Amino acid sequence: MVNNLVGGIIPPQPPIEAQTDAHVLKSRLEWGEPAFTILDVRDRPTYNEGHIMGAMPMPADELVERAVPSLDKRRDIYVYGADEQDTAQAAQQLRSNGFEHVSQLKGGLAAWKAIGGPTEGIVESKTPPGADDYNVVDRLKNHQENLEKGGTSATESIKKGASNLKEGIQEGASNLKEGIQEGASNLKEAASESKPPTGTDDSNVGS
Repeated sequence: MVNNLVGGIIPPQPPIEAQTDAHVLKSRLEWGEPAFTILDVRDRPTYNEGHIMGAMPMPADELVERAVPSLDKRRDIYVYGADEQDTAQAAQQLRSNGFEHVSQLKGGLAAWKAIGGPTEGIVESKTPPGADDYNVVDRLKNHQENLEKGGTSATESIKKGASNLKEGIQEGASNLKEGIQEGASNLKEAASESKPPTGTDDSNVGS
């Protein structure tokens, strides 16, 4: 009964691919889809430094003995390791032990961070993702394309623009200061020329 109710609310998902792009996994997380698990098969100290938010630590040398009793073999499982080879070996171990839906996360943690995926850990907590990290995918792609083409990065463009603006403000301020000083000097001279000569005795006027 419960399964029918859940099935009526959440549409069934297609079988996951043998390899998954980070964008696909991130999309599932953002939509809050249930029934999948992310496994980090790197060693525990490396996991503690930083990992995908919500990923379970299962080092490769303990993977089978920990996964078999704790995970449903029909569950969608995304796995990543230190490199593509470690990831592939871990995925094969899981498949060989009866797990039906296992996918290798292409690019691992590095690919995940490159698209602004949420992370956690000792190192990651020092530089937490910003509030707009979920909306910068296209900007990051454009930025990367510019770097690959040898173009000016967005950061360099901003710095150059800020420098030009600063120089323009300084030049304008200098010109304004000179103009004010010149105007004040002219006013002072005009006031001096229009001042009546000293020594005139106005007390005798009309006597």
